[in-house]
Amino acid sequence: MRRMLVGATLAGFVLTAGACGIPEEQYNALDKQYKECKGSLASTKDALSKSEQERNAYKDKLAAAAADKDDLARKMGATKKELEELRKQREAAEKRAAVYKQLMARLKAMIDSGKLSVVPRKGKLVVQMSDKILFDPGKTKLKEDGQAALKQLAAVLKDIQDRDFLVAGHTDNKPIKTKMFKSNWELSAARGVEVTKFLQGEGVDPKHLAAAGYSEYDPIGDNETDEGRKTNRRIEIVLMPNIEELPKID
Repeated sequence: MRRMLVGATLAGFVLTAGACGIPEEQYNALDKQYKECKGSLASTKDALSKSEQERNAYKDKLAAAAADKDDLARKMGATKKELEELRKQREAAEKRAAVYKQLMARLKAMIDSGKLSVVPRKGKLVVQMSDKILFDPGKTKLKEDGQAALKQLAAVLKDIQDRDFLVAGHTDNKPIKTKMFKSNWELSAARGVEVTKFLQGEGVDPKHLAAAGYSEYDPIGDNETDEGRKTNRRIEIVLMPNIEELPKID
C-alpha cells in the first residue's frame, strides 16, 4: 500500500515537474523511479496472488489430511472389530477341536471295532453308525448289539456340556412301502426317534436331543453301488454348534 502511494506520488510529481519546467535530467530520473515503482507494484501483486493460491492449496491439503485421518480412524476401528471376531472364531474352533479330541479318545475302542466313526461334515462334528449294527432291514426295533453300542455312546454324550444333539436317520434310494412305512421318509424318521428315545433312557438330557429323518436325500456314498448304498443306510448323531460358535450377524 505504501509503495502504491509512493508510485502515485511520484507519478503526480513527474507530471507536475514536467509542467513546471524541471530540468530534463531530473525529470528523466524521476520518471525512471516512477516506472520502477510501478513494476515493483506489479510484482508485489503477482506475489500476493501466488501466495493466495498457495494458501488455498494448503487449506485443501489440510482438509484432505483431516478426511484421511477420519477414514484411518474408521478403518482402525473396523480392523479392531475384525480382529476381535477372528479371536472369537479361533476360540470356537479350539473348543470344537477339544470336543473332537475328547470324543475320539473316549470312543476309540468303538471306532477301532468299526461300531461307529466320528467325522467332520458340513461344518459339524458327526457320529455315524451303520444301520447294520442297529436295525434289521426295514425295521425300527433296536438290535441287542445296537443297544450295547448306544449305551457306550450315551455314556460319552451325557458328559458333553452345553451341546445339543440331532439324531438323524438316513436310508439308501431303494424305495420301501409297507403297512408301517409308506416311504423312506417314515422309516428314517422313525429310526431317528427310536435312537433318540434310547439315548434319553440312558441318561442323555432330552432337552438337548432332537430327532430327524432325511430319507435318501443326504447320501454320503454312491447310491448306484451296493457299497455306496450300504454307507448311506445309517444313523448320525450331529453335535450342533453353540450360538457362540456361529458367525455374528450385524
